[in-house]
Amino acid sequence: MTASTADVAPVGRRARKQELTRQRLVAAAHQQMSAAGAQSITILSITEQADVAQGTFYNYFDSRDALIDVVIHEAVETFGQRLDALTRDMADAAEIYSFSLRHLMHTAVSDPVWGWLLVRLGIAQDTLLSILGPRAARDIQIGVDSGRFVVPDVALASAMTFGAMLSAMHSYLDGTREFDPSQQSAEYLLRMVGIPSAEAHEITQRSLPPMPALDDLASENQSATPSAAAG
Repeated sequence: MTASTADVAPVGRRARKQELTRQRLVAAAHQQMSAAGAQSITILSITEQADVAQGTFYNYFDSRDALIDVVIHEAVETFGQRLDALTRDMADAAEIYSFSLRHLMHTAVSDPVWGWLLVRLGIAQDTLLSILGPRAARDIQIGVDSGRFVVPDVALASAMTFGAMLSAMHSYLDGTREFDPSQQSAEYLLRMVGIPSAEAHEITQRSLPPMPALDDLASENQSATPSAAAG
């Protein structure tokens, strides 16, 4: 016996309402973390901003830390996956490194809320480091393995890359600098990993390829998932 439309519709509406409530909580936390840092997050402040009852919060998250982790993951991991898709077929490690750095900085410039989120989380945030740190180390290691970069300590170079980018973001977002520092930051960091000055400048002047759209990324992930029939 098949369910009637009347039986199915309320379930669909309920699921959509629940997702909207979750989105309001995440958006409220995102905004507050961008303005005042993760330490400012309390369940009361977030539920009041999202216009959600405190008790309802626990239908979606076990704790404030669980909510913070979701905000970071949704804001940063998707960005990292888009960078992965962008650079996957690139052959030159210097372009991979440069394009990734430029997109990271340019995203902070074009979306200050996102940029402040990263800056206020900073290098002390384990989840943030666990998402972006390995990607930076991977890109630098590709350069070392191909002979493109001269880096005796990849882990240290990765930490310096991340710290330099956050500092440059802060100097732009707080009004210290008026111009988009994406290209210049990437140029300095290319020089750090051993690319000669003139070549580093030329690489960072190359046309920046657009990031893959979120819809394209979702479609790609679905295509890569084996079907049940494939066994």
